[in-house]
Amino acid sequence: MHLTHLTLANFRNYAHLELDLDPGVTLLQGNNACGKTSLLEAIFYLATSKSPHAGADRELMRWASDEPIPFARIESQVVKASGAPTQIEIVLVQATDEKKENANKPNGRVSKRIKVNGIPKRGLDLLGELNVVLFLPEDLNLVFGSPGDRRRYLDITLSQIDSRYGRALTKYNQVLEQRNGVLREFKERAYNPQQLDVYTQQLIAEGAYVTARRVEAITRYNQLVAEIHPRLTEAREQLRLVYQPSIVADGEPDIAASFKRQLAELRARELSAVVTLVGPHRDDVRFWLDRPNAPAMDANTYASRGQGRTIALALKLAEVALMRAETGEAPVLLLDDVMSELDAPRRAAIAQTMIDAPQAIITTTDLDHFTPEFIERVRVLRVCDGAIV
Repeated sequence: MHLTHLTLANFRNYAHLELDLDPGVTLLQGNNACGKTSLLEAIFYLATSKSPHAGADRELMRWASDEPIPFARIESQVVKASGAPTQIEIVLVQATDEKKENANKPNGRVSKRIKVNGIPKRGLDLLGELNVVLFLPEDLNLVFGSPGDRRRYLDITLSQIDSRYGRALTKYNQVLEQRNGVLREFKERAYNPQQLDVYTQQLIAEGAYVTARRVEAITRYNQLVAEIHPRLTEAREQLRLVYQPSIVADGEPDIAASFKRQLAELRARELSAVVTLVGPHRDDVRFWLDRPNAPAMDANTYASRGQGRTIALALKLAEVALMRAETGEAPVLLLDDVMSELDAPRRAAIAQTMIDAPQAIITTTDLDHFTPEFIERVRVLRVCDGAIV
């Protein structure tokens, strides 16, 4: 699939933008804080209905808007491999107070309206209409950050390629919150095992599927990075992912049986801690670098920033291949300031990989990070103060 047109109205620092996009590579060049990253953010938002940067939707709305009721609109035209066009639209509107004396006064809330080909949709239904892979400088957190950062990355990826995963994860998180609430209530009243078991059964059903899909994904990632990572490091290192699920098999026939056993074993501790102590919400992924004539290195602890950046990029490129294999559609590759902090050999390897992408949108402050040969083969646009000039 590829994005053919992007419309922005009152999004971040864009008052209005109409931008045609071609297959292949588009390079956005401009100074810091001019709107390059915001453009990538808008595309990611259209794909997932979530922002990689904003804590709340109201942060996405252009603060200098002259509209009486602040709003933002993001719209895209997408063409899939089948040739079928898809229109995606998200409108954010500042809610107003319903009381008569305060009518039309903003009340701090923002409503989100999503449409696909003119039909209203939920955020969960949007996943898969536009598949994207986004690389940001802060993706170093995938390597050096918390287990939650790595779980979140897997969840976003798998939700785009497997609608059942997205539903199972949403349900799991809802049931987890409810189950933890019941555990907290038992501090104040008598323990009722039947009440807890209702949520436990749902937790096992949804959590087993989430864990199984993560295991499959990590296996596939290892197959892909075995080819990708050496290209980025001149074969000096080999990346290996190790999945660490909190559900541990002990002779059981499947994940659900193991999950059920561990929850039963931990019941007394959970009643004391008033939280659920096992499940996919406690999983982690570790990264190891295998090196010729040297011991394997725990990258999460000992990798340099350059190594960490290369690991994150290898993951993103593997994600592109994974999405394409799972869905039959090549995702749009979004790369924000990908070349900074990399040496010349890594830049050359990454540029060669990007040039072959069906559609990639890349930002940079400095065109000198790319060779003249690369520049000649891509479309270069200059971004300045929320406008393409």
